[in-house]
Amino acid sequence: MITTSKSKNKKTVSDFIYYFLILFLIYIFVNKALDISAFISNIFKSGLYSPNSARILAYFVLFIELGNIIFLVFSKNKGLKISFWLFIVFTIYITFLNISNRYEVCGCGGVLNGLSFEIHFIINVTLILITALAIFFSYENKTSFDS
Repeated sequence: MITTSKSKNKKTVSDFIYYFLILFLIYIFVNKALDISAFISNIFKSGLYSPNSARILAYFVLFIELGNIIFLVFSKNKGLKISFWLFIVFTIYITFLNISNRYEVCGCGGVLNGLSFEIHFIINVTLILITALAIFFSYENKTSFDS
């Protein structure tokens, strides 16, 4: 199959987004895991969870994020789809916290720690859009990331 310059560019964009997501998600995961007590505390501060529930939720989130990273590495298409839906769920969650006046600052870890809701929301929506773009380009080119 002859590959056009346009489809090569789309593949390059998809690949860039894919590798960016892997690095970004590993960075966030490691920061949360290394300072798990701060992550648990941030969840607890929302007022929605008891200390035990916050601890369970924190470990559950880490488990889901690690699973997502593993899917990205070993099954790129599935990993991108999981990432897309996780970003949507996280965005709905922080929006709910903001609407209910429970959002204080981002507790994602690393350079994202302490972000206002507005900045966190913009980052999440951007992640949703670029992940959707990577998925769209991979299907539009009729190429499989998994091959």
